[in-house]
Amino acid sequence: MADWLSKNSTNNQFCLKISDPENRFTSQVLSSTNDHEKIIKNLFGARLDLINAELLSEPSVWYNFSHLVGATPDLSLMLDISGMPKRVFLFLVKQFLSSKNVKDLVVCYTRPEGYKEGQLTEDALPPSPIPGFSRISNYIGDPTTIVSVGYMAFNLGDLLEQQRGRTAKFLFPFPPGSPGFRRSWRLLHDLSQGMDLQTEIKRINSMDMFSALDWLKDIKQGTSGNIDMIPIGPKPHALAMGLAFPFMGDSAEISYSQPRLYHPDYSFGILKDEFGNADITAYCLRRDFVNFV
Repeated sequence: MADWLSKNSTNNQFCLKISDPENRFTSQVLSSTNDHEKIIKNLFGARLDLINAELLSEPSVWYNFSHLVGATPDLSLMLDISGMPKRVFLFLVKQFLSSKNVKDLVVCYTRPEGYKEGQLTEDALPPSPIPGFSRISNYIGDPTTIVSVGYMAFNLGDLLEQQRGRTAKFLFPFPPGSPGFRRSWRLLHDLSQGMDLQTEIKRINSMDMFSALDWLKDIKQGTSGNIDMIPIGPKPHALAMGLAFPFMGDSAEISYSQPRLYHPDYSFGILKDEFGNADITAYCLRRDFVNFV
């Protein structure tokens, strides 16, 4: 994505360098991110504004960053969420959509070639609301839990256990590639133990953010109680949850169990088509001050 932007834009660029808490992979991760930083600096030169931040930074850090980026009137903005943690990009998208300065907003995502087998993250925090997506009021009606299925449950299994007996719906990425297919079904099996056999499993392409958003909005029409959304699946599905949140009312909440350690080989490569083009999907959320979500 950085290579494409360097050839097609003359405007300033911002790059977030987000650091995990110190862990046994810190030196390896730092070496890799420094290499990437050099490549990006070579592509953008003086147009690049590098911002250093901690993974577990207070929301004020992302708030200030969003206002720094969005300070220019009639701003056309492209946000690449490929390497961003969900708690960061969901907050930023919400802020940019609330800005009167942002004229155009496009979010893009680059699919990796694959993910490593085995554990991807460690040391997840207890489940908690993502900053900016907390419940304001509790409704009396039948509560609903919506889970975007991925590879790992982190610490969210305990949260789901506490919510047994309520209506559950699963957003399943389809078609997942092998070994993702096997891992996603295994996680779905583990999460759905003891739930009603009629539990809805909605299969939506992992890149089809707008279909996921429409499905989530439809759910709101059929429920009168609290709505809990848990985004442990693909980032485009998590983005759909963030965009659906304002339509869910003040009884909705998006919860996540933030890992404090990401393995340095979490994912690898860039998925390409038969012509060698990178698999990059762009989502136009706002055009000429008109929202499409």
